[in-house]
Formats: sequence, C-alpha cells, structure tokens
Amino acid sequence: MPANKKYLLNTRLGRTSKVLAALFGSMLASIALHLALALWVGYKYVIPTSIYSIFIVWVGFMLLVYWIKKPWKSWVLLLTVILISTVGIVLGKM
Repeated sequence: MPANKKYLLNTRLGRTSKVLAALFGSMLASIALHLALALWVGYKYVIPTSIYSIFIVWVGFMLLVYWIKKPWKSWVLLLTVILISTVGIVLGKM
C-alpha cells in the first residue's frame, strides 16, 4: 500500500534537507544539549549516562523533525536548541 501523496514532499531538496536535519542536525542538538547539561549540573552526573541518553534524545529529535511538515521549521527548531545550548556552555564557562 503506497503512502498518501499529500504527506510526501514534492522536491528532492526538501527530502534531502529533512534527512540531513534528522541525522546530523538532531545529533548536534542532542550533543550540545548534553554538553551544556554536563557543564551546569556536573560532569560526574551526566557523563556516565550520556551514552544512552544522547541516543534517546537524538531519536526524539529525529521523530520531531519528521513530525514537523516543513523542513525549514525543523532546521529552525534544531538550530534554536543548538544556539541555546551554546549560550549555556559559554555562560557556564564564565
């Protein structure tokens, strides 16, 4: 049974952007989130569980990317998470 055409993206660029956002953008967002969390909470609490929790958060971001209909909205969400985590890392280092 084929997929319903109204739920599929028409352009090749849109499909490629969603796949790249799901794979690489969500991985960067989950790593940045864990680095900021490790800096604020403490390395000895976050690092031992980060191997498993990074994977879980990565899958959650991937599902979120495919749940959002437009590729640019998913990129905005992921870049916002990365930017907020980066600001948290910079402020935590001061």
